[in-house]
Amino acid sequence: MTRVTPRWLLALVGAVLVMTGCAAGSSSSAPAEAGPGRPASVGPLSAPEWRVGDRWLYEWTSAKESGTKTLEVVDLRDLNSVRYYIVRLGDSEHYYTPALHWAAAVREGRVEARMVPPQPWFAWPLVPGARWAYQGRFEQREGVLPHDDRFSVIGPETVEVPAGRYEAVKLVRETNRRDSDEYWYAPDVRWHVRWLGRRGDVQFEERLREYRAAPRPR
Repeated sequence: MTRVTPRWLLALVGAVLVMTGCAAGSSSSAPAEAGPGRPASVGPLSAPEWRVGDRWLYEWTSAKESGTKTLEVVDLRDLNSVRYYIVRLGDSEHYYTPALHWAAAVREGRVEARMVPPQPWFAWPLVPGARWAYQGRFEQREGVLPHDDRFSVIGPETVEVPAGRYEAVKLVRETNRRDSDEYWYAPDVRWHVRWLGRRGDVQFEERLREYRAAPRPR
């Protein structure tokens, strides 16, 4: 695959993706080590614990473009008494709360974009039928974009991606704009294994190619 940056990713600056600690949930004990085909938990899914060294490699397609992207947890950082996961994506760092809410994208020590408050792509515990709403604003140098988003948990689905076959939970994000997302969270990899999204007329897809978990205590 060609390693290029898709236009939708530049416009989004980082997430889906992809962050103050508003509504941050506490982490539970780590799930079983990753492995394709392991059934998802029967009960509600709690927020996973990320560790420095966790790494995800995705294939993406958008119109006639395609490529790969790698996300890696490189640090845990406390800012103003709030803890963040620091995730490297290319030459930028993305800040996520412990509940995996996206907060900001930083490049060379400068904030390029942020979501105020952090955007809750997940509301833990994940249970089929759960719904939540988000009102906030996406701030970047080009201006401010208000968000009025609605999220819902559809339910469990088996997903086949290049990394293997996973039991996942499908979630949906709807907006008042021409943006929408469907994404599949798999507890085996502590993140999404597939993501279908639209930004205006541009549709894109991400599929997990590889997941490498940092060592966990036995």
